[in-house]
Amino acid sequence: MSTSERKKRERLQRKNTILDAAEKLLLEKDFDTVKMDEIAASSEVSKGTVYLYFKNKTEIVVALMNRGIQVVHQQLAKEITGPGTGLEILQRMSRVFFRFANDQPQFFKSVMYTESIGLKAIKELKGTDTIQEIEELDSSLFNFVKRAVQIGIQDGSIDNVFRPEYVTIQIMAATRGLMQQIIYREEGLFMAPGADIETITFEQLLEDYLVMLVRSLKPQK
Repeated sequence: MSTSERKKRERLQRKNTILDAAEKLLLEKDFDTVKMDEIAASSEVSKGTVYLYFKNKTEIVVALMNRGIQVVHQQLAKEITGPGTGLEILQRMSRVFFRFANDQPQFFKSVMYTESIGLKAIKELKGTDTIQEIEELDSSLFNFVKRAVQIGIQDGSIDNVFRPEYVTIQIMAATRGLMQQIIYREEGLFMAPGADIETITFEQLLEDYLVMLVRSLKPQK
């Protein structure tokens, strides 16, 4: 291994160590209360070292989002080449999104944190490797879903009156909204409080959404 390769590997390892520490803190407390000093102490590096790798706390959170999106990306890549109709692929993709949000709450907490700090803070990171990575991943996720819609239109499982781009935007928006409901509920919050609402399970939400998805996209007879 050359010296440059070794340094590159060491830099990546240190960066991941910082992210591991930040992810652990994100599970333990609200990230808006976490200080860079805590992240440095938890990762056993100096605060100056943290700033060598990340411009600010916002970039750390976005980097954690990237981690989660990479996992989803890998799973969707498998689904798009899997068996079944385009509509069946879409159903499996929806399960990937929802189960990830349910099983990995720290990922969606990072999403909610970035939403809470506003677009200006994100725009200030424009041009960084972290933002470029998330933009590329988001584009790839969009294209996976769009491709499943296109397959469905071609095989007749999805009504050909729909435009793939429009359907993709609507599916991803609906998916994100329901994922938020799941996380809010885990935090003791819900958009529509009430005794009946509070008894709804994650599985019921997911299955009902998938039924609605199928009914809305299937060709009309």
